[in-house]
Order: sequence, then structure tokens, then C-alpha cells
Amino acid sequence: MSNDFTDADAKAICAELGIETKTITDAFGRTHVVVNAVGMRKLADHAPIGAAAAHATVDQLLAAARDRHEENG
Repeated sequence: MSNDFTDADAKAICAELGIETKTITDAFGRTHVVVNAVGMRKLADHAPIGAAAAHATVDQLLAAARDRHEENG
């Protein structure tokens, strides 16, 4: 896979797997394709690094997000 993975690529993979995406704009005016935790789990099931490793990464990301949210109230 190349390093030129685009939002269109992400949306196409998600559509193929039946994962809902949303496009958001951050405070700096940049757009991002986002998926919820259920979508992240579904993507992990199909990750090229293997489902177990991908789910472990998702767990770490979600834990970090929860911690950050709790710190910022």
C-alpha cells in the first residue's frame, strides 16, 4: 500500500465494509473522515496487521481518548 491513502480511499473501504463515516472540519479548517468505535472495531477485524494486533491498537486509542476526555472534563 502506498503512503498516499486519501479520504476517498478511507470512505471506499468503509463503504465496502458497511461502516458509516462522517466528515468533520477541525479548528484549523482541515477536513477528516471519522468513524465511531464500532466502525473502528469492524476495520480492525480486516486489518493487514491482523485482527488481534489491530484490536489492541484500537483499545489503546480508545483508552487514551477516554483519559484525555476525563482530564479535560
